[in-house]
Amino acid sequence: MWNYHYMGYGGFMMWLGFIFIIVVLYIVLKNSGALAGVSNSNKNKTPMDILKERYAKGEITEEEFERMKKNL
Repeated sequence: MWNYHYMGYGGFMMWLGFIFIIVVLYIVLKNSGALAGVSNSNKNKTPMDILKERYAKGEITEEEFERMKKNL
């Protein structure tokens, strides 16, 4: 049988508290970038740092690197 104690005011407050905790965790994780998969280390990099990384990874050629470096 159902336990009617959890169906009353106490049960309502328990579920409300549970939902509140989930919402707070979601907001904290979203603001930290954990949910978006965004690295916080990219926020402090200069455009030149990013360009050097792209060249080192092989994403751009030497000619593209030199051209972009001149534009910066």
